[in-house]
Amino acid sequence: MSSAFAALVWGHIGVNRLRSAVTVLAVALGVAIALAVDLANTTAVASFSSSVNIISNHVNLQVLGVGRGFDERTILRVENVPGVLYAGPAIEDAVTVGARPGDAFSGEILRVLGIDLLRPVPGSAGAVTTPGNFAGTSAADPWVLVNGHGALISQRVATTYHWRPGSTIVALSGDRSVRLRVAAVLPANLAGVDSSVVFVDIATAQEIFDKVGRLDRIDLIVDPSRLAQTAAAVRRVLPPGVRAIEPKVRTGEITRMLRSFQLNLAALSYIALLVGMYLIYNTVAISVVQRRPEIGTLRALGVKRAGILGTFLAEGALFGVAGSALGLVIGSFLATFSVAAVSRTVDTLYVASHADRVVYDPAVLLQAFSIGVAAAIVAALVPALEAAATPPAITMRAQGYERRQPGLAPRAALLGLGLLLAGYACTFAPAVNDVPVFGYAAGLLIIFAGSLFAPLAIAGLSRCAGALLASRSAAGEIAAANLGSSPVRNSVAVASLMIAIAMTVAVAILIGSFRTTVVAWADETLQADLFVRPLGLGDASSDATFSPAVVTTIARLPGVASVDVLREISIPFRGRITNLGATDLARFAGRRTVRFIGPADPAVLAHQLPGSNGVLISEPFATKFGLDTGQTFSLDTPAGMTSFTVAGVYNDYSSDAGVVLMDLASFRRLYRDPSINSIAVYVRPGTDLVALRSAIVRSVLPLRIDTETTRELRALVITVFDRTFAITYALYVISITIAVLGVVSTLFALVLERRREIGLLRYLGLRTRDIRRMVYFEAGFIGLLGGVIGVFVGVLLALLLIFVINRQAFGWLIELHMPWDFLIEAVVLVVIAALAAGVYPAGVAARIRTAEAVRAE
Repeated sequence: MSSAFAALVWGHIGVNRLRSAVTVLAVALGVAIALAVDLANTTAVASFSSSVNIISNHVNLQVLGVGRGFDERTILRVENVPGVLYAGPAIEDAVTVGARPGDAFSGEILRVLGIDLLRPVPGSAGAVTTPGNFAGTSAADPWVLVNGHGALISQRVATTYHWRPGSTIVALSGDRSVRLRVAAVLPANLAGVDSSVVFVDIATAQEIFDKVGRLDRIDLIVDPSRLAQTAAAVRRVLPPGVRAIEPKVRTGEITRMLRSFQLNLAALSYIALLVGMYLIYNTVAISVVQRRPEIGTLRALGVKRAGILGTFLAEGALFGVAGSALGLVIGSFLATFSVAAVSRTVDTLYVASHADRVVYDPAVLLQAFSIGVAAAIVAALVPALEAAATPPAITMRAQGYERRQPGLAPRAALLGLGLLLAGYACTFAPAVNDVPVFGYAAGLLIIFAGSLFAPLAIAGLSRCAGALLASRSAAGEIAAANLGSSPVRNSVAVASLMIAIAMTVAVAILIGSFRTTVVAWADETLQADLFVRPLGLGDASSDATFSPAVVTTIARLPGVASVDVLREISIPFRGRITNLGATDLARFAGRRTVRFIGPADPAVLAHQLPGSNGVLISEPFATKFGLDTGQTFSLDTPAGMTSFTVAGVYNDYSSDAGVVLMDLASFRRLYRDPSINSIAVYVRPGTDLVALRSAIVRSVLPLRIDTETTRELRALVITVFDRTFAITYALYVISITIAVLGVVSTLFALVLERRREIGLLRYLGLRTRDIRRMVYFEAGFIGLLGGVIGVFVGVLLALLLIFVINRQAFGWLIELHMPWDFLIEAVVLVVIAALAAGVYPAGVAARIRTAEAVRAE
């Protein structure tokens, strides 16, 4: 096989450097974008994982509370449990620095970890326990750390804000301004600690976060050989609403919460690699036909079919190895940007996840490389089988690019119809472990079905265009004939464009429909005149709260008709992290703007729910946990295990993690938490809104708050939405780029193969500009078919995404909105892109010399 490889592959690649380079680049881009997204997903999870075990990698059990934490005396009971070697109290919270009023995205959230800074952790010399454990921090004054609100900050934060030891940090904790003093600056790139973490003494944290006498967690080091028994004993001494879990369990809950978002992102990224596979297929298929005489010679000399098969599979593998290796380099560079985009989305919608640098997991790199190589080999399999199956006598005859295959188009279309029906059947299958496996399978079947319809579309367009352009344009008539003479090769070019356009159209329809649905939902639900929240970033990274006195103060202001309040916390439920909200359910249910799913009488709910254990659940919560109106479930609250009855399911797009909404009075009774996250202010008719807005800000000074009008908050909702989907635009732009490279490769191969034909046409009087037009016509035909079929397939994929995949993955029911103008623009743009792809091949065709082209071989 080595001799066959040298004869058939190396020399051909050397002669066709451009096409080979384009193929390698396409594979590289596909691998790169998939790798970048995978690294971003891995980094996001790793960032949270490091925060779980930030004290010491020896911590193997953690005691966690919900809401405002639990009684600090719990640590005394936990320390006495046999098997507990160490118990370290901790406060986890955040402060905001650099926030500006009116700008919800200004400033930075710094995570604050309050621990016993002067207490060593046994068996952990490098743990975050004393200043002396960090190189360069031994000069920190212990008195400042414990009694002077001292803080240990990272080198990045110190450089960004020009802080040094002794500097005063002015930050926001909820609605209060707090001050910390820089005790020391931690060395850069400290292992296991990201730069957003600020370390303070436990007493300082309790004071600045209004948690005196309370803890958020206790980090335990227990005897590994007795972990299960010790964990069970610890749970027996814990108060209600507090749980003991291993750090990996906590990480797993976050991972499951992010899974749907990350899976959809990964699926989109691998579409780019699928487009690259079509290009490899086309490249190897062209190579097989161009080298038929050589194949026949080798077969006649005794090379077996297995040798020919292995040779062309090796060629595909060669493209895969070269492209994947280049893709690892490009993907590692792109990961920096994708990590920022993914982390921003995770911060905004899910949980605090700060990533200083990309986590280059060797397993992820190996996976991307392996998938790239495997995809290349699979793409080369069909043309390799064709090469191996062709008899030597036929391969040694002079033939065109393709052998005629009567009935190919209708047979392929019939198979495509079968795949569409199979895909439709898959849409009725439920999710597997909350993953829409059959939904993804249906998507692949739709894509492959669209590809199989390409030969029939090519045959139809070839006949129609030939008849239409006859006697009008010789170049167009020849291009139409050329289109139909090579249905397989042109089908691959059309299919690669089709996939890229289909994904563009599908995602555009999904995002447009989702955006329209969210806008309508925001317009219906955000009915208050003013919305008040603590100053700072309003996303999942922060749990900034008001004291109840702020609500009372604002409610008493002249011009204020009424106020609604909201408190929301994250809670564990059935192995996931979800949201628990609290508000005045009498007012909430009574508002006609709330959309209930299924039978629900708002007047009855408004009367029954206040003070009861009846709750409302959001549609995503109902979908994820299989709950419906009338069913009950239990939550472990600080008041003990409590059962709740689902009184209704309502439409909500605030979180795909789901929301349980209970009455505020019930929440305060069960969770013993009087704090508030936001206030909605309803204004009396005739009140000057601008003046009232200023009065609200002045009334609570020196507390720091931000007020927004309904219009501003609705605009903020849309801004958050657009930021969330920013990375998807980049994904399908890269897919289109790869597809355009495929058009370049196909047209270039056409020109090289038809050198003799082009020479004859020139000899018979066809002008240079007509040669260019011929290539442009063919490029336009390919672009037109790719665009039209791509739009059709894209609409089917959009329906699948909206009504199956996102429904199963996120629990959202999205209203379909078709952007007809965009669909037309997509076809026009893809034709323009195809014409642009034909510029270089057209130039090559125009430069072919007549005498050389028609010279007898």
